[in-house]
Amino acid sequence: MCLCLTLLSACSGGKDPDNTSQTTVTTTENLDNEVDYSGMANEVDEIDESNIVGTGPKYDPKKTAGHVHALCYYDLNETSKPMVEMLAQRFGGTFDTEITSSGTAYFDKLGQLIATGNSPDIVRYDWMSYPYGMSKNMYTPLDEWLDMDSEMWVDEKEVIESYNYAGKHYYYPSGIEPNFVIVYNEANIIEAGLDSPIELYKNNNWTWDTFKELNKKWVDKSEEHIGFTGGSWTSMMFANTAGVKVIDITGTEIINNFRNPDVERAMTFLSDMKKTGLVGEGYVNPADAFIDGNLLFLVMGRWGYTSAQESFFNKGLMDENKIVELPLPRDPQSDKYYTPGTSYGFIVPAGAPNVQGAVSWILCDRIYETDPDILAENYAKNTDTTPVYYDKCPGCKYDFPGNGDNDLSVCPECNTQRKRKWKATWDEEQMQIVYDMKDPGKFTYMFDGCLGMGTNMENILIGGESSLFDGPVYYSSSYTQILESQEQAIEAIIQPYRDDLAKALAE
Repeated sequence: MCLCLTLLSACSGGKDPDNTSQTTVTTTENLDNEVDYSGMANEVDEIDESNIVGTGPKYDPKKTAGHVHALCYYDLNETSKPMVEMLAQRFGGTFDTEITSSGTAYFDKLGQLIATGNSPDIVRYDWMSYPYGMSKNMYTPLDEWLDMDSEMWVDEKEVIESYNYAGKHYYYPSGIEPNFVIVYNEANIIEAGLDSPIELYKNNNWTWDTFKELNKKWVDKSEEHIGFTGGSWTSMMFANTAGVKVIDITGTEIINNFRNPDVERAMTFLSDMKKTGLVGEGYVNPADAFIDGNLLFLVMGRWGYTSAQESFFNKGLMDENKIVELPLPRDPQSDKYYTPGTSYGFIVPAGAPNVQGAVSWILCDRIYETDPDILAENYAKNTDTTPVYYDKCPGCKYDFPGNGDNDLSVCPECNTQRKRKWKATWDEEQMQIVYDMKDPGKFTYMFDGCLGMGTNMENILIGGESSLFDGPVYYSSSYTQILESQEQAIEAIIQPYRDDLAKALAE
């Protein structure tokens, strides 16, 4: 098979490569290349027969995983220890991570390895994987390796289909969650006498309208009060709650929805909030966002919750404050929740020598996200508010665990209070909402194609007063006027992806 590969200039986490000034390399690779597993795998007494769950006809459950070589911008051996152990114990595999820089270097490195016939076995999914990487034949289709109709994947079948490219499926996410959430300090809600957002959510009344009303009541109480603020992409996230992807990639076509009435309605809603003084000036560090008590809502990725919670802990403010995360409010014209989605998982690069092992790793990751015993263990850990302490006394350095006194909170030698460690926690009510947000049966996830179309697209959408997304919500700019000035540029970026998709469909 002839693989035409464009060396990428990109970075992860939303910093994407341009579609211009690229070098195209042609190489010949067997995308289903096999390896000799003899001498590579860990020794296991017997391969688990249940390993066949979730797999397709090319996957051989009687084979060990062999050695799996990953390319990533952090050490998966450290961050994914449970999966590394499962790969060894259940699939008889070994694992290592080749670490490269994130951003441009990550995609450049991957491109060079594929082009020279030295592909890794597995890489992390990244925003630019879809559609960019798939449009450039960077990955191995997994339709014959994994079965989306199986018990393991059926709950995420619609999600897998949302990453369909020209009828093929390259990406089976291990887990999904909202891209952005609403983070707030419950103490502000109580002190201001506002309706509880949690109760509004429980009563299916957490909508754009009730969200706006809470912002208005808050801002009316003080000139210093700010209703909400967030980072770039906030506008896209709200447009997604109206059930529309700004750029919808269906697998057979790419649809430009910037003029969709629901997208325009979402932008008008946010613009009106800015013009009436309810919106701040953009990104703030979640660690600082709620300290002065002026901000009501922060629109942020889920990491904003843990960052804000840790900040209160470090400042000794946890007892008087409670950080909460909720989904973005529902479009009042919709009878269901749509939410901007993000996913976590792995993809097999084109030319990967050990596809069997790579798929075993993907299975490990999915098992970790779905196994009832593991879920119960993680639930107990996340809702456990039992204090966690440092081992040594801050006064006399007494070793609590070394002396069998790890359950003590006060030093028996010098009577010094033991120093606590921070850990992220959710109460049972919050944990149920987190589970709701990760349930595709309760939330329809929107994976927007505009996130994976390069820095040229990103520069049009976010970054300042004249950007299509940030301009209206943070600078009171006109969405319509910016769109009129940028429409041709947007289409010029999208069209090559349409051409690549049409070519793939014709093959």
